[in-house]
This record gives sequence, structure tokens and C-alpha cells, in this order.
Amino acid sequence: MPLKDRRGDYSWPETKLSQINVVADKRSYSISETIRISAGFKIMGGLREAFHPDVWTVAWEDFDKILRLTLKTVLRTQGVVGSRRLGESRKQVRRASFYWSRDPDLPYRIWAMIIPEDGGPPQIPRSVEDAKSKMLDVEREFQIPASAFGAGSHKLVVDVNAKWGRRSFIEKGEVSSKSKPLVVQIE
Repeated sequence: MPLKDRRGDYSWPETKLSQINVVADKRSYSISETIRISAGFKIMGGLREAFHPDVWTVAWEDFDKILRLTLKTVLRTQGVVGSRRLGESRKQVRRASFYWSRDPDLPYRIWAMIIPEDGGPPQIPRSVEDAKSKMLDVEREFQIPASAFGAGSHKLVVDVNAKWGRRSFIEKGEVSSKSKPLVVQIE
């Protein structure tokens, strides 16, 4: 008996990237210092709404037990002449595995286990919001020597990209965006 194609049963809004930010630990650096930059973003819209225990239960019953999310973050300069890549995070893959939980503290029978991209141990979220945050909120750190820039004022931006595959509850998709420029001063 073939599995039911349930994607038509759901009407998710468009998925987009939100709250894309790039922050340096300070605004002014000497040429010998290391610049520490934090970049972060959230995946909002359809994919975030689809990441819910009611949907996990239906997907689990259809033997669709894994959601895979591929993330890419690139730090680059922004200038009048062109841009230069300063740092790029390797391709990161986050996975959510849906499983039958026998934990009496969890509110739903089918739950998600988040498998981080760094190869660490799987994480069991304690609430639905915690699960969404662990799967769909991204933070990256970059460390670049100030000598790579040279003296002066420099604009930095972060390009972000997220992809996911076709599942029983959502079509495959990809979203990309970039942050507002961050200005750092090298003396």
C-alpha cells in the first residue's frame, strides 16, 4: 500500500530568514588583534510552523522520520570595488529524528531528537519551542586577524543559506539572505 502524499493537506506560509545579525566584540581594533565576530539568524515561516509535534506524529506514522537541514554561513567584506571572502563555515547539517518517546515528562508521544552538526551527542529538547530553537536558530563565530584587513574602516556582511529536502509534510526548499553591514575600524 503506497504512502499518502500529505503535502497537499498542509498550507504553510513562505519560509524566510529572519533576525540576521552580525556583531563584533568591539568596534575598533589594533592591527595585531584578532576580530571576533558572531553571526546569527532564525528560520521563520512555513518550515518553523511545520516543525511541530502534531506534524511529527503524522510523519512518523508515514515512516518519514528525519528532517535534514543544510546550513552555510559566509563572512565577507563589502566595498565599492568588490567583496572578499574572509571566512566560511563548512557545510553544516542538522538533523531532527522523530521517535516514539516513553519519557513521561515530554508532552507528546512522538518527539524530536536534534542531532547537531558538530557530531556531538543528540539533544532532547524539553519543549516544542526549545526544539524549534535548537533546530532552526543558528549562531556562528568567526575569528579573523585584523592584519588581514589592513588599516582603515571596513564593512562586513554575512551571507546565509539554508536548504531542506522534500518530506511528507513540506516540499523541498532553500532560502538565502544577507545581513546589514557591520563597520569595524582597524588602527
